[in-house]
Amino acid sequence: MTSIVTLLLLLLTGCVPQGSAGPQGPPGKDGATGLTGKPGIQGMTGPMGPAGSGVPADQIKKVEAFLAQNNESSNEHIVAIESYTFGLAPRITGFCFLTSHGRIFKMENKNTQVLGESITLVGKISDHHDFISLSRIAYGEDIKQYFVAVTKSGMVFTTDDLKTWKSQGNIPLE
Repeated sequence: MTSIVTLLLLLLTGCVPQGSAGPQGPPGKDGATGLTGKPGIQGMTGPMGPAGSGVPADQIKKVEAFLAQNNESSNEHIVAIESYTFGLAPRITGFCFLTSHGRIFKMENKNTQVLGESITLVGKISDHHDFISLSRIAYGEDIKQYFVAVTKSGMVFTTDDLKTWKSQGNIPLE
């Protein structure tokens, strides 16, 4: 009889509904990495692709235009013109011209009323090839004057006679 009672209790507890499940727990830790397998056999080389069609004509024109522009920048050209005055009696006036390579030319007037007819080389500021500006400032009715020339890279040069130039330093450009 005890075995029948035990069997009935077992049946009864197996058929009784259980309570609701609790919240899901956090995921477990990842397992250790397995061994890396051996590399497979290399496949056969694929067929060769179709032949290329060359560089398009518009691309060639763009490249040629870029090269021509780059070549042009290496050619010397006038970048600035400034007037000057030296002395009082007789007063010497004229114009000076700055090239991108730092050479100074002048056109000296015949007098204060008549422009000059010839242009002569005065000298060279320095070996830089990126000059962009020339300016003059005069004091006391043109008795004292200074010229300043600057390069695209920020180098500054000064003079009071257009012949002897002094480096004043470099403007730190970003």
